[in-house]
Amino acid sequence: MPRLLLLRHAQPDFAGNYDSITALGEQQSSWVGEHFAAQGLRFARVISGSLVRQRHTLDIIRARLDPAPAPAVDSRFNEYDPSAVLEACGAHDEAGLRAVGDRRAYFLALRSALRAWSDRAAMPDGTESWAEFGARVRAATAQACAGLEAADAVLVVTSGGVIGRLVADTLNAGADAAIELNLQTRNTGITELVRGRTAVRLLSFNAVPHLERPDRAHAISHS
Repeated sequence: MPRLLLLRHAQPDFAGNYDSITALGEQQSSWVGEHFAAQGLRFARVISGSLVRQRHTLDIIRARLDPAPAPAVDSRFNEYDPSAVLEACGAHDEAGLRAVGDRRAYFLALRSALRAWSDRAAMPDGTESWAEFGARVRAATAQACAGLEAADAVLVVTSGGVIGRLVADTLNAGADAAIELNLQTRNTGITELVRGRTAVRLLSFNAVPHLERPDRAHAISHS
């Protein structure tokens, strides 16, 4: 069955330009690319969302792959808009919480807003609903895997909310599970799904084999 590897982007600049990756993020990306190469993985397709942090992560990974398929960009793999969700459902200043580096306050506020978002059937004009978010990531995933051979693998560099939603849907879990999975994802964490003719199955979630050694323990991050 075709394998789908979902990889969360590398560490962003939490207190600055979040749509970027840090020097540590570049190192995380390099190590995961080297890991894929060492495993002899040959991807039939490599895809990212259109966000800078997603595309930059994939570019560094591809530099370590041989062969490296041409990258595709699909904005349906972009993260939900946390600013819009917080504004509509949480009344919090997302940029302000990040600017002061208060990670705990930020993620508590985000968890609360995500739960409220998932309960709302309708959102203000121009703001994506929870149902629309799920529909777009499922459609993107179906297209990413369309027409593959049984032995093929696809790499998608995306974000934690997308991964959490797809894993929860695979397990027939609800919104609370998707949100908790989202908030547990590690930078460059690898989640693997297999897609059969009638079912999708979860093989692994949030793995960081490329960081699981003493001299790289400092590089495990959740930003």
